[in-house]
Amino acid sequence: MVDEGKRTLRPVVNWLILGCAMIAVMVSIGGITRLTGSGLSITEWQPILGAIPPTNEVQWEEAFAKYKQIPQYELVNAHIGLHEFKVLYFWEWLHRNWGRLMGLVFFVPFVWFWRKGLLKGWLIRRSWSILIGGGLVGALGWFMVVSGLEQNVRVSHFRLAIHLCAAFALFCLVLWTVFDIRQGRRSYTGDGTPAGKWSRWLLVLLVVQIVFGAFTAGLDAGRIYPTWPLMAGQFLPDNLRALIGDDGLWYSLVNHKDGVQFFHRNFAWVVAAAITWFGYVNRSNAALKGGDRLLFLAVFLQITLGVLALVSQVWISLGVLHQLGALVLLMALLNVLHRTGRPLPAEGVGQAADVVADARGHRGQ
Repeated sequence: MVDEGKRTLRPVVNWLILGCAMIAVMVSIGGITRLTGSGLSITEWQPILGAIPPTNEVQWEEAFAKYKQIPQYELVNAHIGLHEFKVLYFWEWLHRNWGRLMGLVFFVPFVWFWRKGLLKGWLIRRSWSILIGGGLVGALGWFMVVSGLEQNVRVSHFRLAIHLCAAFALFCLVLWTVFDIRQGRRSYTGDGTPAGKWSRWLLVLLVVQIVFGAFTAGLDAGRIYPTWPLMAGQFLPDNLRALIGDDGLWYSLVNHKDGVQFFHRNFAWVVAAAITWFGYVNRSNAALKGGDRLLFLAVFLQITLGVLALVSQVWISLGVLHQLGALVLLMALLNVLHRTGRPLPAEGVGQAADVVADARGHRGQ
């Protein structure tokens, strides 16, 4: 009956996997938007009417005039004309409209599955959490944009980090739900084994690295010191040493380009070392089913992409791939976390049986 329940829930799984893919695309478009400096090109938040771009030259001139009123245009982009503005506008418009499309893709099937009786118990609660989380990510996007409209030439790197981490958290929630349906429900807390305990610490390390990756993007810090493994021939460059002397260690590491890049590039080795150690210690752990090896491959790929992005002074393609690499690494770790999570009561098994019965009832009506 459980296997039949899983087969019945296959459309739900496909829907959730599509959602994960769309979030990954959203992250990619967001990366392009940031790297092209397009994020402030639309200065208004219109959830419905904003889906339609300017349709004639008069409307384009009006949109451009509004952009000319913000500091980014006056201090950074005063040299651009209407044609260049349209390019900036396109990426921000695409970013926002992909979010609108995601809202439809999540909400419409949700209603259909709910009416069909496929969402019950923990799964309906989880689905509501996903919908609310998606709306929150969108709201945080505007919260981020507002920070760059009045006094700054770019959005707050702190708010960018919040927005990106919220999107990553939503991705984790959706993917964890897929794992729960396919492999049985598991708690986010560990199962009491060493692998369960230490994999949670890996998540802490990875979250810190992702946050500083967002800081790097927000401050455009990836384009300075395009050398590796040293920064301008030094481990701790003179400029950063001076900044630490003036502003202190912590402030320099989170607010200055030099400090943010220094931390992000060097903490990557801490994350890689921890994952390598975890894989070595758990190389014979059958419960992981190869998840430790996938995790190692993912971190190796991510470091490679990070180095390539760095030495290229962040080509857009490499910068976007590096951001996606973080998502792949998080996905590999989430697989390990789920396999080492504490098993939850068999509500999912009972639900599967109920779903089958309900589905048969709907077919018989």
